[in-house]
Amino acid sequence: MIKKPFIDLRAIKQYRFSVAQLRALLFVLGLSILLIPVAIKSENSVKVHHKYGEIQLTPNEVAWLKTHPEVRVAVKHGWMPIEFKLESNQHRGISVDYLQALSSIFDIRFVLSDYSENMNTSAVDVISGVVSTNVKYPQFKRQPYPFLTFPFAIYVNKKSNDRLEITSMADLNNKRVAVFKNGPVAREIAANYPQIKLLYVDIADEAIEELRLQRVDAYIGNEIIIDYHIVVHRLKFVEKVAMTPFSSDVSMAVRDDLPELASILNKGLQAIGRNNQEILENWQISDNQYNRWLVPVAIIASLFLILGLMRIFKLKQTIRRQNFEAQKTIWHQANYDYLTDLPNRHLLDSRLRQAMDKADESLSPVGILFIDLDNFKHVNDTAGHSIGDKLIKEAANRITRCVRAYDTTARFGGDEFMVVMSDFDNEEALEKTSKKILAVLQQPFQIDNELFYISASIGLTIYPNDTSDPEALFSYADQAMYEAKKLGRNRFQFFQASMQLDTTTRLALMNDLREAIAQQQFELYYQPIINLDTQEILKAEALIRWNHPLKGRINPSEFIALAEETGLIEEIGAWVFNQVLHDIKHVHAQYSPDFQVSVNVSPKQFIRPERLLAWKTAIVNAGLAGRHICIEITEGLLLQPSLSVVNTISALRDFGIQFSIDDFGTGYSALAYLNKFDIEYVKIDRSFTHNLQANNQDAILCEAITSMAHKLGMTVVAEGIETEAQARMLTGFECDYGQGYLISKPKSFADFMQFLSEHQKNNH
Repeated sequence: MIKKPFIDLRAIKQYRFSVAQLRALLFVLGLSILLIPVAIKSENSVKVHHKYGEIQLTPNEVAWLKTHPEVRVAVKHGWMPIEFKLESNQHRGISVDYLQALSSIFDIRFVLSDYSENMNTSAVDVISGVVSTNVKYPQFKRQPYPFLTFPFAIYVNKKSNDRLEITSMADLNNKRVAVFKNGPVAREIAANYPQIKLLYVDIADEAIEELRLQRVDAYIGNEIIIDYHIVVHRLKFVEKVAMTPFSSDVSMAVRDDLPELASILNKGLQAIGRNNQEILENWQISDNQYNRWLVPVAIIASLFLILGLMRIFKLKQTIRRQNFEAQKTIWHQANYDYLTDLPNRHLLDSRLRQAMDKADESLSPVGILFIDLDNFKHVNDTAGHSIGDKLIKEAANRITRCVRAYDTTARFGGDEFMVVMSDFDNEEALEKTSKKILAVLQQPFQIDNELFYISASIGLTIYPNDTSDPEALFSYADQAMYEAKKLGRNRFQFFQASMQLDTTTRLALMNDLREAIAQQQFELYYQPIINLDTQEILKAEALIRWNHPLKGRINPSEFIALAEETGLIEEIGAWVFNQVLHDIKHVHAQYSPDFQVSVNVSPKQFIRPERLLAWKTAIVNAGLAGRHICIEITEGLLLQPSLSVVNTISALRDFGIQFSIDDFGTGYSALAYLNKFDIEYVKIDRSFTHNLQANNQDAILCEAITSMAHKLGMTVVAEGIETEAQARMLTGFECDYGQGYLISKPKSFADFMQFLSEHQKNNH
């Protein structure tokens, strides 16, 4: 059997083509064949043209850019000239210039925010500058193409170098050399030049100070940064004598769930190029940066001699003035806080050392006041950061007015301030200043037509009585401030040697707390809540206890505050809630299906509302209803709540979970806020019931709180009931529920179940 050809020539014969038609047909076929790969290529990629050349983007990358017009970038605020923040809150630096170049290439907007050690990584897409090969946050991946490579150079003090003659790495053997301790270069030097005696420093300023005092023979540092600082700070004694074989790269880091963005930035950075000269020239500061004007001036001078000479003179004056103003501005930005215009930590350290030197000459003391604002974080979380910034500025002004003109007031960071006082006779002068500061900070702050109330805790230490080490002075003042907070806040406290032991104990407790979470050393105790009218027990409060393997049972008052401070409260709170779900099912099966358990929730847990909202799913999965759980919160959370807090409470209440205000009457006591949120329960604090007697002040307050709460549709629970007389009096006030040792102490779950069983038998 003969197979038919692919093209039937007999069928073609019925058509007759001219030579021209055949040529045209062949031309079209050939052109189609040539265009096929072009069409395929155009479907697979898109070319982006820009001043640096041409970039090929995939369709996925183009689609990503269309749906993501903004990219959030975290930028460091004190790494000049690579990246820093001006007093006007504007981010500047080499990395920012690279971001601007990328913005012009891809037509995307970079939204810049401050990089910090505890930032919310979910609110950031890119970290602009990463030096180490290991990014601090595992969610981010370092870009393979670094946009900046900087060499390391050897810097010496000119006076000491005349004697030592250091001109290369080989000359550093057996010499004392400062180097940044957290950088890879320190490890390289230690490995390749073991005879060099290394002094590890935290910041460049520390190394330069060691060089000035000739306590080190040389400093090996980042050439870009150190050359910049030499000019900006006029460090005339510092001299660069040689380059080293070491260098380091600066790259960007992109969140690992954004592969398209990582690829786009990598292509863009390669197009712009590493160490782009056009960008770097913007940051090469020197006293001769205006010399380019001298040539045209000289030409004009040759044509108009007298007029030209006058113009040259005026131009030089302008250049000097502009250069001086620029240097002054940069110095101010490096040494003063952008928000309050107070000295920052860098200038504070310098002022403290100067005060210590003068004190040594005059044999007089130097006092340090470490001031931390109480409850400032609550203002920030509830009213927003713009209000918080205004409050910080006003607090800075008030503190400054309380000290003498020649004392130094600095912003140490966040809501912390530091005052350095010299030339005083005795501790009473420090006490007087501390009392003035506490008094002015207690006065209300009126910001944007709203009133805010804060206080402060102050720690004091004295040079040289406590220590002669500047860093230790800061540490001791910090420890004294924490002691003031422990003693109730809104007070001052002098440093005592015993506080160092307290700090060590506190650190050990923090480590033990982390271990307790990992080893499940916690246990829940339950305290019943009785209906004062019917004597029914259908409620209880869950109370956590820590069974330490060596120290025994630790009360929550000793570790909850520490857990909140370290962020461990979220893990502890999650464990408490899951254990309550487990235990309440047994209570329902053996006692009553209507039983409700109250769970204490810290305001810190509302910072991440998604974890609290996940409780709804957990309750459903456990076969329970929202009404079986009551969340106990403090009054302060509702005073000026953020939108996130409002939405979280509303969502949980809509699910059926009830809310109770714990320790009511000890804080803001604002029933209007409770009514606004439809709070179900108000718990009268035990401090009112403890001394409850007929017609005394506590009795009047208890009756008033009960009456007002009932009128607002809320149920009242009285804590701390210890006697029958107290119970009768509260019943007379029509208080709904009672809780305290009269009914039962907090019990382990097994003992609590036994208590419920006996109570059930006695009431039948």
